[in-house]
Amino acid sequence: MAKQQMRSQRNTELFAILMNGERYGLDIRKEYQKRFGKELPLGSLYVTLDRMEDKGWLKSRMGESGPDRRGRRRKYYRTTASGKRSFDAAAVIQMSVFGGLING
Repeated sequence: MAKQQMRSQRNTELFAILMNGERYGLDIRKEYQKRFGKELPLGSLYVTLDRMEDKGWLKSRMGESGPDRRGRRRKYYRTTASGKRSFDAAAVIQMSVFGGLING
């Protein structure tokens, strides 16, 4: 697979949330809104998460169903090593661009 960069700000923000461990969709959305103060429609969230998974940055799994969920299962997402490398590369680029503006 060709090396891909994490270009989207939303990708970077979602990846930052997932760096602290595995989470499911609604939990990710709540944390996103809390951290960044922006609305994130569920449709947009899941499309973005699916694209990030297609690129190999995330891995998902289906959780167990339970009576509290009426048989529905949650889909959990976590970062991958490839995603971490892409995230780190994007952070270095961002720091060099913004660091140059601040220091320059």
